[in-house]
Amino acid sequence: MRWTRTLLVLIVLACTALPAVAETLTVADQKGQQRALLEASGAVQGAPYTIAWTDFEAASPLLQALAAGAVDTGIAGDGPFLFAWGAGMPLKAAWLLPPRGAGHAVAVVVAAGSSIHDPAELSGRRIATGRGSIGHLLLLRLIETGAIPPPAPQIVFLTPAQAKAALEAGSVDAWSTWEPYVSLESVGGQGRVVVDAAGLMPNDAFWVASDTALAGKRALLDDFYRRVTAAFAWGRTHQDAYAQILARQTGLPEPVARAVAAKMIASPGPLTAAVVADEQATLDAYRSAGLLQTDAPLASAFVLGR
Repeated sequence: MRWTRTLLVLIVLACTALPAVAETLTVADQKGQQRALLEASGAVQGAPYTIAWTDFEAASPLLQALAAGAVDTGIAGDGPFLFAWGAGMPLKAAWLLPPRGAGHAVAVVVAAGSSIHDPAELSGRRIATGRGSIGHLLLLRLIETGAIPPPAPQIVFLTPAQAKAALEAGSVDAWSTWEPYVSLESVGGQGRVVVDAAGLMPNDAFWVASDTALAGKRALLDDFYRRVTAAFAWGRTHQDAYAQILARQTGLPEPVARAVAAKMIASPGPLTAAVVADEQATLDAYRSAGLLQTDAPLASAFVLGR
């Protein structure tokens, strides 16, 4: 009995000496681009919490997962983020990823043998994109500015995998998309760019967080976003190393991974009132197209000055 009591005491002491179970931050990525950068840079080493990565092919399902509480934070372009927020999803933009690739990371692509060489020739054509995506936003801006004259193109809402297959099969004339899909088509030799988003829209992206994560994991999010900023600083001078791990982790061909890496140059940071002002045009584009009816103040979509 004495040995039994002694053993029980030792077990209790050992258990009380164990460190607390580390918290987990569940991070959503698109096609592995952010994970590759953070791991290649070493920015996530030593984090006092576990990072559980989950991957999506586009922002729309990623944002739905955020709203459902399946993930805590994730990367999304301004268009899909505001589309989701405007639809009432419980999330906010928490950290800025300013324009990458000077707006060339979003583009309308066509098959290599297409007769379309100018945005005006997209008039009346069938163009694939994701509903509420930055590709969708680009089409709205091209129509709004007159770069695509009447008659307006027929927009076909498809996932990236479906859109790529439709373009290759000839059932759509063009595809309005984003990286890495732009480089998969243009660098991969299966297609070419007709027009991109340079000068047409803010071209911001955001690290978006669920309202639940902002309430319960604020310290983890703040630390993670600082690590994101450090990773991008490393990436500006180590594009080859980033491209290599991106190719290994995602299966992208190395020339495509290098093209994607070259367009990842940015300096992330806190959100400001100036960013909110710039994004009013994005929200207005969706409202003008009748896609959103929200009258909530735009500032409520952002967490400023963190």
